Amino acid sequence: MITGYKKKKLGHPSEKLSGDVPRAGWRAVLWSEVIFPICMAILFVIAYMFVKSFPDSDTSHFPPAPLIRIAVIALGPIVWNAAILLTLFIFSVFLGPMLDPVFPKFGSTIAFIAHALGTIGMVGFFEFLVSCCHIHEPSSSNLCLSELQWFLESWDASHAVLGLIAVIFIQRAVHKILISVFLSREFKHDETNRAWWTGRWYGRGLGAHVMSQPAREFIVKIIELSLWSSDLVLGHLLLFMLTPPILIPYFDRFHATILCTFRFNVGAEIH
Repeated sequence: MITGYKKKKLGHPSEKLSGDVPRAGWRAVLWSEVIFPICMAILFVIAYMFVKSFPDSDTSHFPPAPLIRIAVIALGPIVWNAAILLTLFIFSVFLGPMLDPVFPKFGSTIAFIAHALGTIGMVGFFEFLVSCCHIHEPSSSNLCLSELQWFLESWDASHAVLGLIAVIFIQRAVHKILISVFLSREFKHDETNRAWWTGRWYGRGLGAHVMSQPAREFIVKIIELSLWSSDLVLGHLLLFMLTPPILIPYFDRFHATILCTFRFNVGAEIH
């Protein structure tokens, strides 16, 4: 457990069990959640910048600045999610106390809008990754030629995959730093989550923490929305990849046998 739970009891039944989960030591958190993710992100960024440091074999032109491109693609979804959450937070704070008692699904609707926009942003920035804009010299053409960079980087899929890996590790490092450095201990109940979407922060039993919890929940929601959008996109990609094999008869048995071969004791699992 990185953040741990608050030790102060505020009358909520679940808070009585807040001391049963120990908090990780700061030395372990510093190495595994801060230094190591940063080093991995730097490693893949350097690798991506290296493969993008060579001129194009056809035009002899150097590609656009790889560091700026990878920074925009990696940090863009996080900034997009922060803007969405901040806008919806203002909307829910002002209208939630009036609409939530009348429309019980108000909080769920706000959450749905946030997750839908977060997914659109994730897909949009991914498309921005897989499409690059090459600007040729005026002597040759003044047009901005946009070509699929999924065959990316002049139809080189290796550059696209390396860029995607670099983006994943950069976002992973940002998320872990936010969790380890900027998040305080959390409550064991779910009242702050409900208060964020409904805008009704009063009557939640937060006490004096009602002044600090919106800022903490804002960081939590940025991380949650980024992870949820990434999981949704990745899950559907895997679903589309696995759709053709499941049409083959008895493929599920073959898949189970392969899993047993590589992960478990074959004889024990089959018998």
